[in-house]
Amino acid sequence: MAIVGINQSLLTSWYSARVTTATVGSSPLAQSAAGRNQAGEDVAAPWELESENLQTLEEMRRRVMATQDFFLDPGREFSDVDAPDDHKALFSLHQGLKRLVSLAEEARDKTTNDARRMILEKAFQNGLGQLDEYFQGMRLEELTLLKGEELRKIESDVAVSRGLSQFKSGIIHTGEYDAEVPSLTGDVQFNISVKKNGVTTDVAINLADMGGQTRNLDNIVAHINTELEAAGMVTRFERTKIGEKNDIGVIPGNDHGFLVRGVSTEQISFSAPAAQPALYFAGVSGINETAGGQIVKLTDLASGDPSIGYSTRFSADPTKSEVDVVGGEDGETRTKLVDNPLEIQATAAAADGGIFVVGKTTASTDGQTLKGEQDLVLAKYDSAGNRVWSRVLGAADDAEGASVAVDADGNVVVTGQVTGGLGDTTDIGGSDSFVAKYNAAGVEQWVQRFGGTGDDKGTAVAVGDDGTIYVAGKAASAFGNQPHQGGVSDGYLRAIGTDGQTLWTRRIGDTGDETVSAIAVADDGNILVASNEGGTAVLRKFDASDNTAPALWEQSLGDLDDGSIGGIAVDGTDVYITGAAGSAFAPSAPVGAHNGGVRDAFVVKLTDGASASVDYTTFVGSDSDDGAAGIQVFNGKVYIAGKTLGGINGDTLNGERDAFAAQLDAATGALDWSHQMSGRNGLSQATGLAIGAGDDSVLDALGLPSGTLTYSDTRVVTDRSSAREGDHFYVSVDGGRRKKITIDGDDTMRSLTFKINAALVLNGTADVRRSSDGDQLRIKAAEGKTIELFAGADGRDLLESLGIQPGAIVNTGSLLDDDEKTSDSPPLFALELPVSMSLADEKSAESAFEAIQDAMSKVQRAYREITMDPALKALLEGPQAGKKGGTVPAYYSAQLANYQAGLSRLSAGPPAGAGLFL
Repeated sequence: MAIVGINQSLLTSWYSARVTTATVGSSPLAQSAAGRNQAGEDVAAPWELESENLQTLEEMRRRVMATQDFFLDPGREFSDVDAPDDHKALFSLHQGLKRLVSLAEEARDKTTNDARRMILEKAFQNGLGQLDEYFQGMRLEELTLLKGEELRKIESDVAVSRGLSQFKSGIIHTGEYDAEVPSLTGDVQFNISVKKNGVTTDVAINLADMGGQTRNLDNIVAHINTELEAAGMVTRFERTKIGEKNDIGVIPGNDHGFLVRGVSTEQISFSAPAAQPALYFAGVSGINETAGGQIVKLTDLASGDPSIGYSTRFSADPTKSEVDVVGGEDGETRTKLVDNPLEIQATAAAADGGIFVVGKTTASTDGQTLKGEQDLVLAKYDSAGNRVWSRVLGAADDAEGASVAVDADGNVVVTGQVTGGLGDTTDIGGSDSFVAKYNAAGVEQWVQRFGGTGDDKGTAVAVGDDGTIYVAGKAASAFGNQPHQGGVSDGYLRAIGTDGQTLWTRRIGDTGDETVSAIAVADDGNILVASNEGGTAVLRKFDASDNTAPALWEQSLGDLDDGSIGGIAVDGTDVYITGAAGSAFAPSAPVGAHNGGVRDAFVVKLTDGASASVDYTTFVGSDSDDGAAGIQVFNGKVYIAGKTLGGINGDTLNGERDAFAAQLDAATGALDWSHQMSGRNGLSQATGLAIGAGDDSVLDALGLPSGTLTYSDTRVVTDRSSAREGDHFYVSVDGGRRKKITIDGDDTMRSLTFKINAALVLNGTADVRRSSDGDQLRIKAAEGKTIELFAGADGRDLLESLGIQPGAIVNTGSLLDDDEKTSDSPPLFALELPVSMSLADEKSAESAFEAIQDAMSKVQRAYREITMDPALKALLEGPQAGKKGGTVPAYYSAQLANYQAGLSRLSAGPPAGAGLFL
């Protein structure tokens, strides 16, 4: 027999009816109340026993699993019910919640297996999405209904930090603070360039000028500050401890570094003589939920045995929860942090030192709350390993970055794939390609979205000397006045001007399955395109000024043998291409043989002329499975990076899959060295690499970055969050007209408060709360007022980007004030549903069941509030409350009889196999 679930509201209603019969007859108002019916008095709510819409949980679950329709249009679902719109809206809300609870009821059962629970979870999450849509579209006149909690104030989760003109280095010295720093005892010379009032002054620092002084941090700081003061500069250095403060505000340990205290009028840059190139390779450490970005800097490249300058992890924000302390006191908890995935997909060198990385994340990053399930993430790291800033794109559903390039002015350009809404761009259909351009400070300049009705993706981007952007990828349908050639996808190449306007588009390939994997700008300014066409690697050169002419030349490199193309690099007329290939791949006789595994990384060198000619082919790998995902050429050396499941060039496999980087002689293809690194859970892979031309210098020992020192990030909200210009939300006071709050591209938290206060007038205030994390938006209601916040349009909701849940802020005044208070606002009910719910496990399902069950009871209570006879309400809440005696109106006696009959039927038990939930 199925379990009979009794909603607490039934018992409450029965008890209330008993109380009513005991009190209502005593008042003179009783007769007037008895002589008339409330509007809709004869309508049976869907949770009442006499309702034709009353269903068991099993019936509801069976139907909703088949249709996936949880929340129906009230006008249709209750088209045969003669009731006001507000009543029907509550009816449909209740039924939708009941459909959700029907799934939770099965998922919380300990006999439900994991496979079935995951099916229920998928449907449940779909239903929660429909719940959000239902609330956004619900318009009630007689009451205010909140999905979440009733609050006294609202604060944004997103905080925009207020930058200080300070920079703290990494660890320079570990030990006693006044001890000599071994790494700074040799020839230490560097230059501090200070731009002030439009004039740049170079301040040369040579520690040899300290003479016989001990080179400890304090003495070094004093020497640097003496030179800065002599040059008339205000910027100063200090010694500081490195680490996190403990509970009493002290940084433990003996790790020391520099603190640079600057001023906004002085722009600081660092450089060093005899600087050498550094190699950065970046990618993914871990897998699935444990995945994080991994960035490694290698120095001493010419030594044959490079050193690790730094290795750092780029993680999404962890999920925080409070869990019981094992063995602790009753109620004692600790904060548990659970990682969220982030993956780096591509890397490019920044113009002034350091690198840019681009990829994807499914969780907030540096406090930037996502709108959708996944978003692009772009970040800049300086040469010392500090993350200077990070950005998310602000996609409503899904986005990821696949390639990144830097132009001559230091602007950074990314391409990738986006699904669903993205600001004011048009969702063309399926997944679309996009290109976004940012300045060196990470401020978006423009974004272009394009594609056909099928699935499209930008896979590679390059920038010409004149700033023209070339993006390539794959498309499953026609676009840009270019027909689809056939097959699963075609390759494409598009040219875009510096202002984001399309110059031309061309298709690449034939009737087969083609994808452009890599592109580069040739020495003469034309475009090199490498594509995978049904498993064959093809390299073409196109005229950059003519999108209709055939390729200037075309070179087939042959069957990749289940491999892939990783990248192209250009050095004059020498062209290098890399990737992964099996032993059958043979553009030419290899100078370095295939190592016998499934795939090896390869490098093919060609000469660019009237036609292309292959100079050599070489393989880099192990006896397992290897591949390269990126390539660079610098000073006669070729650098590649990728992944290996073995040991390359005699190296030892550190985990199950290592990231690797290797240097080859550009002229001969001979391998100079390789370097492997593991990652979290023994899994790592490099997805790209970059060469910092002067990033290996004495500045590393000083913990200082090469190039311009960035003290702080922009404070513009659209730059520091997933919000995009034009995103909005609505605000209403006491159930009145909804006023739209729209964010502009230059709004800070402070300027956003001006817009909100203009809409609230004197009914509430918006201000900026300054916390340790930065500026947060805070909204409060005036005494006796209720402020409601409503989400913006789908994909353009500013509340979501700010980390604010739609809801109501209520200020009922002080409980110590006994004066009578009145409010013009309609009655307010808060369902207090959690922000997120899940059926993934038995415990989560139980919590979801209880939360939704409680919400259903509140919907019923809201309905009773707006349908209760005014005379009865006055009796129950007014001065006559509690008095007994007199005649009870017939319809109240009938109501009590109905509840008593229902309880009698329930106590008798349901028919075999049935379950009842009201």
